[in-house]
Amino acid sequence: MLEVEIGQCLITVLLHERGMSLGQLSQRTGISTQRLSDYANGVRPSMTIKTAKIIAIALNCSIDDLYEWRIKH
Repeated sequence: MLEVEIGQCLITVLLHERGMSLGQLSQRTGISTQRLSDYANGVRPSMTIKTAKIIAIALNCSIDDLYEWRIKH
């Protein structure tokens, strides 16, 4: 049976690669800086699919790019 685990959130890495701040991402998405920080720092271990899609669009990436993924076979 295939299993998938969510690993570390990669928002901080993606922001750095794009030269963008958490505040700028907040402005683009309408998601509070605190909530985004909570995702990035693992305080909130995961986000809804809708939130992930909004962030992915703002960062011009796929939802898969937002987290490290561990796949177990």
